[in-house]
Amino acid sequence: MDRPFTYVNMAITADGKITSARRDYPRFTSPVDSRMMDRLRAEADAILVGAGTLRADDPALHVRELAMQEYRRSLGKTRGLIKVLVTASLDLAGLDRALADPDGGGIIVATTEEAPTAREAELASRAEVWRVGRGRVDLRLLLRRLKERGVERLLVEGGGETNWALVEHDLIDEIHVTLAPALLGGRNAPTWLEGEGWTMDQVRRLTLVDLRREGDEVYLHWAVVRDEPS
Repeated sequence: MDRPFTYVNMAITADGKITSARRDYPRFTSPVDSRMMDRLRAEADAILVGAGTLRADDPALHVRELAMQEYRRSLGKTRGLIKVLVTASLDLAGLDRALADPDGGGIIVATTEEAPTAREAELASRAEVWRVGRGRVDLRLLLRRLKERGVERLLVEGGGETNWALVEHDLIDEIHVTLAPALLGGRNAPTWLEGEGWTMDQVRRLTLVDLRREGDEVYLHWAVVRDEPS
């Protein structure tokens, strides 16, 4: 396979939302979900997040718990994850946490050929800028370059448009979803998979790898079904 093993992790409400229509920071999961997220991060070589999630949350994108940091070391991995920030515009102003690199994993900003050179210069001291694709970030090329960089396991943490772009191009191998006991509603509230979507005859199939219940939360782990290697 010419790309990393790629897996998505998202938390959703019982009605399928990842946040409210106002894009508030999601606060509907338990500390157990936080630990599960940390474990998935600990097992990854790099973590990929799209511009929408970056601007909404400015996530820190590191392994937080000491136990999970030690678990990561036991796997022979470097202390810090490589952060892969996807933005066609290179507009990352004010994202102090996402652009911080206290663990020394490194930051890669994936953008397009048309992105402003002035913004690239502003980021030069904090991140590598990769221009991959015209009009939109070429995710297949990006993942190929990450593989060449030594990334074997890539964790994706959204958002819905980025997830869709990866699923659309058959670049996702597994999906981890926390189903939380909460309702948000809202026709404009995003789900974990947005984009144009498919027709029923194009539906993609999954196979259930694991299902766990912790309190009122359910943890679902699926693998993508495909006939040929991606």
